[in-house]
Amino acid sequence: MTVGAPQAPQVADRWHLWNNLGEAAERAVARHRRCLRVLVPDREGKADELAPPVEKADSPWRSERFANRVRARHATVHALLEAGHNRRSIGRQLNMTHGTVKSLADAAKSEDLFRGQWQHNRTSVLDEYKPYLDER
Repeated sequence: MTVGAPQAPQVADRWHLWNNLGEAAERAVARHRRCLRVLVPDREGKADELAPPVEKADSPWRSERFANRVRARHATVHALLEAGHNRRSIGRQLNMTHGTVKSLADAAKSEDLFRGQWQHNRTSVLDEYKPYLDER
């Protein structure tokens, strides 16, 4: 990699490039799962067996993996609080920042932590253009 510019610092290695590409592809396929299902013909009803479970329509979580991770972290923090640990020791044990422990501890349930980029119904500057973009 140093043939073209030996003085240039290396900013990413092959593993991270492939890992990031794989994660991006996984997110893209998950976003367009319904579109892909239409393109593949159903072979004797086996498509439902092979397809990953569909998330509930009323679920505020866009990614089930993200939701499971937040739920697990929330449950762990609350279990440690009930066991008598303070927030500082929880942060040290779980290698979390004070702000993360505070937000997890202050939330009565994990769904209270849902906000920002994971919202389905959040307005966007692209809303008026979405029909055109979907058509394209």
